[in-house]
Amino acid sequence: MVWERPATDVAKELGISDVALGKMCRQLQVPKPPRGYWAKIESGKKLRRPPLPAYRAELKERLRKESRSRTPIRLSKLQLEFLKFTLNELAANDIDTSSCELAYDGIRSVNPELAAQILILLQRRYEKWVAERTTARSINGAITSIGNLVDKLIPHARAQLLLFHRRSEDRNTRASNGPTISLRANQDFLVRITNLAHIARTSGLVYVVADMSALEHAWSVKHIYSPRAYSKAKTELCVSSNEVWIRADLNDDWYRDRFETVRLSLRDICPIELLPTNECKLPPKIRMSSIKRYAERLDALKKAEAIYDSLVNSTYDMNRTVPDEKLALFDRLWFTRGTNGPLTSARQAWHKIESDLEHWEQELEVESASLCRDVLGNV
Repeated sequence: MVWERPATDVAKELGISDVALGKMCRQLQVPKPPRGYWAKIESGKKLRRPPLPAYRAELKERLRKESRSRTPIRLSKLQLEFLKFTLNELAANDIDTSSCELAYDGIRSVNPELAAQILILLQRRYEKWVAERTTARSINGAITSIGNLVDKLIPHARAQLLLFHRRSEDRNTRASNGPTISLRANQDFLVRITNLAHIARTSGLVYVVADMSALEHAWSVKHIYSPRAYSKAKTELCVSSNEVWIRADLNDDWYRDRFETVRLSLRDICPIELLPTNECKLPPKIRMSSIKRYAERLDALKKAEAIYDSLVNSTYDMNRTVPDEKLALFDRLWFTRGTNGPLTSARQAWHKIESDLEHWEQELEVESASLCRDVLGNV
């Protein structure tokens, strides 16, 4: 607009002052025409418009990331094994893994988005894969190997990944020494935090809290020995008008751990002013009379969540006694001559329960969101 007509006309059309227009151009990195530009245009001269610095910087950054993604990643035999576990599970969920080109000694190239997906899944599932390893001699060695694999992949996934370190209560303790939560910064997440920040800003709230799905994030393999314990942690996404952080609450049988991560500036994550937002007005107050009509539905949802939590705990405990893949293979080859024996049946039943629990979790989240929409729609 500022290159199509004089700034005074543009400012008048937008309903702002010339000074405010200049400030907006500086924030968005839009160069303004130099002094005397419109007089030269009126005299018939054809002048070249300069390129947008922000766009040029974005192109340079994109090229830099693409060149980084083609940098080979050297992996050990064990790290390659864990990587193949991850790629196979992603492919089983209809995710395209073709951008990850493997070599005999590591990764030839990988797309940043796929690298982020690999990191999240790897840190959520490594405990299961450690039990099924074939090349590691000890559990500690396997976990150390996975931790090193995560360190190698993080630079290649940086454009798609956000790392939230635990906020240290002790000034003498580094925050990075505590648990770290990895989260994919894809388009859906950016739009989500933009909408939450908009709600906080327009409603005059200090910050807005939203529950996080277990599929969105992962706990660091470096600081969490067992994902099984932290799978029960409640994680919440906290967004203010200019910051985002995560609040975690782990209430285990043996101990309780509740903390917040360091806060990241929204401006450092994405150009939040340029992203579209959905208009959403929060009700001033939700009365009990509005919720009463949904009391039975809410009670059923709470009971279903309690049953789900109990089944998850029992399933993880059961995994310790379920025959591993080696015993199941031995069962098929020797005892039953190619048919499913008791060890194989037990392993297959475990996989079926695991798959059903993931589906149940998704259904509970859908029902919870639907219930919230119905309650708010009748306030």
